[in-house]
Amino acid sequence: MPRGAAVLVTDEVDASGGWLISHLLRRALVSAAAGSDDADASRRAQAGSASASRPPGRVCLIAAEQPASHYTRTLAKLGRDARADLASGRLVVVDLLSPSPLDAIAAADAGEDEEEPGFQNSEIDRDLAPARALFQTIARALDALPPKLGSAFVNAETGTETETETEDGDDARFVAVFDDVHAALESVRVPARSMSAAVDGLCRSLLSLKETAVVVGAHLDAAGVSASCPGGWLFALGAVADARLDVAALKTGAARDVHGRVRVTHRTGRFVRVRSSENGSSGAFGRGEKDTTIRKRASAKFGLAETGARATRES
Repeated sequence: MPRGAAVLVTDEVDASGGWLISHLLRRALVSAAAGSDDADASRRAQAGSASASRPPGRVCLIAAEQPASHYTRTLAKLGRDARADLASGRLVVVDLLSPSPLDAIAAADAGEDEEEPGFQNSEIDRDLAPARALFQTIARALDALPPKLGSAFVNAETGTETETETEDGDDARFVAVFDDVHAALESVRVPARSMSAAVDGLCRSLLSLKETAVVVGAHLDAAGVSASCPGGWLFALGAVADARLDVAALKTGAARDVHGRVRVTHRTGRFVRVRSSENGSSGAFGRGEKDTTIRKRASAKFGLAETGARATRES
């Protein structure tokens, strides 16, 4: 995944997207490994890129729906030794399924950075305090930045911004993976009235960390219509996402070897760039032409097995 990029995975009751979260988690771990044999690392090495020998990366799993042991077993079925990743520090887990996750986060952050002047002077600041604490915990778990540089929190409503800038053009070294971002923020007791601002601030803050990408899972049908409308938290999440993967059941019902469909929408061109000219023709750029990024969609049917998913592209 490119640095500064966000992937949104949505699903529904009739077709869970948990397998896709596990797949993306595995891909992130492969890319984070030093000297990994993934396609991107091989491509960089063949091209003689300086980033071919980049330092090892780190993946942070924010578990709010399934325990870490679930992903350990799932990754084992996909051929990935998650226990070795945990032992090496390549994989770190922020466990939000504990009885008091906010207390654990507060304990981890105790004695670190003092609050910025004026923080928590308004209702929205107080509402976003748990999301800010969660961001700090994830940033430190990733070790993407020193604690003081990782303490700022993006919030469009209060005007607070992070102190770092995203960089494009290379793969992310650090990846934060949420199995359910809404459940994560509920776990730390973010009020429903500020959920949209918390989702937006948490994701944008993580994306502002150097060399970081984000994968977020969300349940489309559980979110409800209001969450998908302007002002809703899922709408805010969609605005942040560079690529959106929607997992849905087949309208005709599940077949023996087909369990659902994935619709992929590339929104910004970070993953797939489509070149088009000013007059609508495609090809090499010349006078009067410009490079524009347009939405590109694809869909595939998938079938699940013990060793992963089998996908057949439709369009």
